[in-house]
Amino acid sequence: MKLRIIFTVLIASLLIACSPIPRPTPFLSERQMVELLTEMHVIEAQLQQLQNQGESFDVIRTYTTAAYTELFERFGLTEESFEANLFFRTHQSRDIERIQTRVHENLQGIIDAREQGERNLQERVLEREL
Repeated sequence: MKLRIIFTVLIASLLIACSPIPRPTPFLSERQMVELLTEMHVIEAQLQQLQNQGESFDVIRTYTTAAYTELFERFGLTEESFEANLFFRTHQSRDIERIQTRVHENLQGIIDAREQGERNLQERVLEREL
């Protein structure tokens, strides 16, 4: 009898675990998800910079709230709908791998552009001094 109960619970668990995850509403396209996650990484980097500069907890909390509120509003999301989209995408293994790769490429592009901009600025300053 115990074996039958364990077997039934195991089968029921497998059926529930294998059932498809419903598409969240609002649903972000892959491109939108890449843009959103890229911007979230930029916000997190800015927060880290504020912490490194010794900004107060209140300043950091205010910036965090404002930045994420504006970002979610721009994409038509709430915190809950963002989490639902992220949950959906993380259970679509091919999707999340492509998204992570594209976010990484975007962030590397931002870093490269910033470094190039700094080199250009240094070159202009040196040209003025000569």
